[in-house]
Amino acid sequence: MMMTNEEIEELVGLKETDKNFLKARKNGLLLTDKQVSTLERYNIDVENCQSMSELIYKIEQANEGTYEDEYSELDYLAEQLAERNYYENTRK
Repeated sequence: MMMTNEEIEELVGLKETDKNFLKARKNGLLLTDKQVSTLERYNIDVENCQSMSELIYKIEQANEGTYEDEYSELDYLAEQLAERNYYENTRK
């Protein structure tokens, strides 16, 4: 039995890659769909942020309320965004 291209793409996870591409949001921030869905789970409204720094601040504020001893997905996301913000917006 032959598989269609769509079935093969789904099998190897290619359909998920679209969620990992940076996309410009209405406010100009570049975020992946996966990052936005993570932020939405923590009730962080990306659309109300005017800068990446403001978004990182909101993530850190939301993360303060958690009592996890482990490195959380919000920690990871804040670190990713801070690193990208540094390289995109710092004069070299």
